[in-house]
Amino acid sequence: MITKIVEMSLVHRFLVCALGLLFLFGGLYAFHLLDIVAYPDPAPPMVELITQLPGYSAEEIERQITIPIEVALSGTPRLTDIRSLSIFGLSDIKVYFDFDSDIFRDRQEILNRLNAVQLPQGVQPVLSPWWAIAEIYRYELSGPNESLTHLKTIQDWKVRRAFKRIPGVVDVTTLGGTTKEYHVDIDPGKLISYGVNLSQVMTALSNSNANVGGNYLTIGAQSYNIRGLGLINDLDDIENVVVAEKEGTP
Repeated sequence: MITKIVEMSLVHRFLVCALGLLFLFGGLYAFHLLDIVAYPDPAPPMVELITQLPGYSAEEIERQITIPIEVALSGTPRLTDIRSLSIFGLSDIKVYFDFDSDIFRDRQEILNRLNAVQLPQGVQPVLSPWWAIAEIYRYELSGPNESLTHLKTIQDWKVRRAFKRIPGVVDVTTLGGTTKEYHVDIDPGKLISYGVNLSQVMTALSNSNANVGGNYLTIGAQSYNIRGLGLINDLDDIENVVVAEKEGTP
């Protein structure tokens, strides 16, 4: 058998060379179109939905968020499986599709179906931008005498934005670090003595942390934009918040 193949190859040299060149250029063209990733993932296309509702138990999260979303997505084209996890204050739903489906079309189809889901007021599901198959690089920010808050500020406002400007980069996910926060510790005894409840304190803090737009002040040929700057910048601003008034006295 091998002898006949060799004899036919010697007789039809031109045909064998032409087929060899065809396979060579075809392989080079296929290699050029081949997707190469650092960490290949054999898992099928997957879209992850993350929904937060602080203060709700796992049972309430499942009943009010997870189940309605699963019902709405059950008829999605090329859908193969839906897996969900409901924990305290969080719903995590993973939707799997056929291998030959278009992930971008799948994400758009899910967004369209989410518009018809009735969820609690203020709740908005978020599509996770992270794909394991597309992860190409991990890095760590560190520095002498640098706090976690400062490092995360550099990551969010400088490094992350610089990476997202690179062509082909879909998103940059940040893990770790701390965000600058101000915590107000409530003394129940002081609330009772001043006749103030917790709702009044929260409302006063919220209303005092906002900029207010005004009108225009025209002086001659010039106009000035009038607005009030009320965003909280430091602890002194929090200490000066007026919680309630009694007979004109804060």
